[in-house]
Amino acid sequence: MSFSAKTFSTAGDTFTQEQEAAFFASIRLRNGTFKTTDHHRLDDLNTLVIGEWQKLDRKPREIMDVGVSSGISSLEWADALTRAGIDAEILATDLCLRGSLVRLLPRYEVLLDRDGKVIQHILGNRPVRWSFDGPRDFFRGAGFLIAALNAFASTLLLLTNRRRGGKDVLLVNPDARDYARLSFAEDDVLKPNPEHLRGRFDAIRVANLLNRGYFDEAQLRRAVDNLKDRLRGAGSFLIVNRTLADGSNNGTMFQLSEANKFEIVARMRDGSEIEDIVLPPDAEDRNCERQAEGGRSQRQVVTSSKFVAR
Repeated sequence: MSFSAKTFSTAGDTFTQEQEAAFFASIRLRNGTFKTTDHHRLDDLNTLVIGEWQKLDRKPREIMDVGVSSGISSLEWADALTRAGIDAEILATDLCLRGSLVRLLPRYEVLLDRDGKVIQHILGNRPVRWSFDGPRDFFRGAGFLIAALNAFASTLLLLTNRRRGGKDVLLVNPDARDYARLSFAEDDVLKPNPEHLRGRFDAIRVANLLNRGYFDEAQLRRAVDNLKDRLRGAGSFLIVNRTLADGSNNGTMFQLSEANKFEIVARMRDGSEIEDIVLPPDAEDRNCERQAEGGRSQRQVVTSSKFVAR
C-alpha cells in the first residue's frame, strides 16, 4: 500500500517501518531516482568504518552523509558513532529533502519539489505518481489518469501561481528529523560547491549514489572533485558504497594523503565500482591489488591496512 505526502506529514512517528518504506518508494524524483529506504542496510559498512577509525585512533567531528534519501541510514550511523565514543555532527544531504504540499482544488493536492515540479498527485488521500511505468500503464488505464493529472496540475499551477505558499514537508524519517546531532540540507554534488561546505568535513560518506548506472564518467569525476574539495585535507576520509540487489554492501574507504591524493584504507567486499575514478592516475591497477590479496573470496569483507596509491 502506498501513502501520500499528506498522510506522511501528519502521521509523525506513528508510521511503521513498512509504511515508511512504501511511502518513500512511491516518491520518484524528476531525475528518475526513487527515495527508497531500508532500515539497517548499512550496518556492516558502519562497523567497518568505525573499526578503521578506532585502529587509526581517529574521531571525526564533522561528517557529511550524501544521498541520504529518508535519512534513516544517517540516524543509524549517528547512533553507531555515539556508541563507539565518536561524538560527531552529521550533515545529511540529498537532492530533494523538502517538498511543498499545495492544494489546487477540494480533495486534490500536489507535492512539489524545490523546482516547482510535481512529484506526487494526491486525490482525496490517494497518492498518484506523476511518472509512467511503460505502455502497460495505458493498458491498465492508469496512464490516461497520470497524463491527465500532469496536464491539469501544470495548467492550474501556471494560472494560479500556487507554487509558492504551500505547506513545507520535510521528506525524512521522523526520528532522524528530531535527532540532535543530525541536520539536513538539500545538495547537488554536481554543482559548484557552496563556500560554507569547502574544507569543512573530516569524513564524507556517499552511499548508493555515485555509480555508473546514475552518472557518466565525466559527472562522476566532477562529483568526486567536489567532495574532495569539501574535505578538511590530509587525513580526512571519503567512503563510497553501493548496496546491490541482494542487500550486500560493496564499498571503499579512502583517505587523503599529505600529497592530497586518495589512498585506500579498506574495502567492503568488491569495493567501490568507481575506485579508478577516485584514485589518482598513477595508482596501482586494481586488479594487481586484488591478486596480491591472495585470491580472497569476492564476498569477503576486507578490513586490512592501507593499500597505498602510489
